Amino acid sequence: MKVVMAKKAGFCMGVRRAVQLAIKASYEAEKPVYTYGPLIHNEQALKLLEMLGVKPLKKIPSKAQGTIIIRAHGVPPQDKKNLKEAGFKVIDGTCPRVSRVQALARKYSREGYHVIIVGDPDHAEVKGILGYAGKQGIVVSNFRDLENLPPLKKYVVLSQTTQDEEFFKLISEEILARYPGGKVYNTICNATHDRQREVRNLCKECDAIVVVGGKHSANTKRLAMIAREEGKEVFLVETAEELDLGKIQKFRKVGVTAGASTPNWVINQVIRTLEELPSPYESPFRRWGRKFLRFLMESNLALAGGAAFLASAVLLAAGYPFKISLALLSALFLFAAHTVNRLVDLKSLRLNDPFRAQFLEKNRKIFAIATVISFILSLFLAWHLNPAAFVIVSFLILGSTLYSLPLFGRREHFSPVQRIPGARSLFIALGWWSILCFLPALVFKYRPVLFWLGMIVFLVAFMRAVLLELLELQGDGFVGKETLPVFIGPRKTFLVLKICWLGFGFSILGGLLWGGLMKEGVVAFLAFIYIYFVLRQYEKELLGRDFYLELLAEGLPIITGLSLLFAVGIKGVVSQE
Repeated sequence: MKVVMAKKAGFCMGVRRAVQLAIKASYEAEKPVYTYGPLIHNEQALKLLEMLGVKPLKKIPSKAQGTIIIRAHGVPPQDKKNLKEAGFKVIDGTCPRVSRVQALARKYSREGYHVIIVGDPDHAEVKGILGYAGKQGIVVSNFRDLENLPPLKKYVVLSQTTQDEEFFKLISEEILARYPGGKVYNTICNATHDRQREVRNLCKECDAIVVVGGKHSANTKRLAMIAREEGKEVFLVETAEELDLGKIQKFRKVGVTAGASTPNWVINQVIRTLEELPSPYESPFRRWGRKFLRFLMESNLALAGGAAFLASAVLLAAGYPFKISLALLSALFLFAAHTVNRLVDLKSLRLNDPFRAQFLEKNRKIFAIATVISFILSLFLAWHLNPAAFVIVSFLILGSTLYSLPLFGRREHFSPVQRIPGARSLFIALGWWSILCFLPALVFKYRPVLFWLGMIVFLVAFMRAVLLELLELQGDGFVGKETLPVFIGPRKTFLVLKICWLGFGFSILGGLLWGGLMKEGVVAFLAFIYIYFVLRQYEKELLGRDFYLELLAEGLPIITGLSLLFAVGIKGVVSQE
């Protein structure tokens, strides 16, 4: 089925911040750890927080100990004071956009203004803002409420951050028409504005809309309401299990959006379920082609193929004779190393990509046997190359096994090495470099060009690993995995990737100027352009695990290998002439 995803959906900045604070508190803060009320309006995320030991607290006790996190919607100032007096260490998880509305309400109420809040009187955010407005606060949720307004001279109009933009505009204009001279602040969050704009755009190109989010989420229900007002059939669901596949199947193109409290893995599961749904409007070639590509990536065969491709390119670009055994060894080792890590790390994979987790669990024995056989074949091929190669491959197999398996010094389900922030992507890159570049240097005589080719391989492997970690950011965060994006955040991660991209270009240039890379190697800059394109796509479309983005990341070693092989091919043609 053709599925179109909204460009803005899922966790907003405020929700993401609150969840990250809760996850960090679950590992570092004084125990026990609570949230004052539900942290966000999503049952799936709250259940995971409870698994981490973060539980909601409904009432403030007279005496308490431990840590409490104020929900993203905020609370009245008196509640915050009572929590501190009870003995809690308070972590304020209030969304900064909500804090701004609270500050405006407090400022104008102290100056004698009536504070009109356009929003739902029963919503936690509105109750919190009312606490800052005090006796001057008035909630307006519909046009009928305007009849009950007192005579207004000095007043300010604020909005619940998740309010419908068009409704706020209409009702504030009506208030100004009845009581001229008031001040109006549109305090609707940018994330809300973007999501509402996106759902209207989806309605223009899609036959039906699926809205994913919590049943108690105001902004999620508002997205569904907007889609219905646009004349579309709407399916409001919390999880993929709630989809009415029989009804949805009749539509040619379905749009998917999600509320600001909806985790990426829930959205991705809905999208994947819809994409797998047979549709009379989709050609069998396209459907089976997508399934085949998914199988290649889920089984790590795409990774193995990319490794073999890049290994062949390195050998030929360095001027070594092509040895199929080296290319095969690279593919077998990297397939096994990555697969064993996936088999052990199914906990986070169930969140990031539940379909892949199900695929691996269903075929666990097959992949376990394939991993063992691949490691044994790697050793066999290394032994036939030379003893030094055998020793290095043995060391690499031991290292990858100690990293992945529940052996020495593991705490919970992570080894000490996995607790080092960003270690995973660095170890992956080091493994690729060792097998693709260091090993040929042992088998053949070292050449200066291999230094620059090694830099290229290391950076390609590192960027591929980090890009895939970006797709798994939320799930990794929930299980406490210290990947680079979890540790420094997406924005700084993109900065690191851009530095690596520049380093990739410098490595090609260094190989051309000082490393002895043939002049035709300038063609490798095609890979430099491709990486730039990939980074741009990730920055524009990053929303959890996405098939298209994953495909782009897996293409890094293949495109790099292709560009180097193309350069070798050009050199061969020129030499013959």
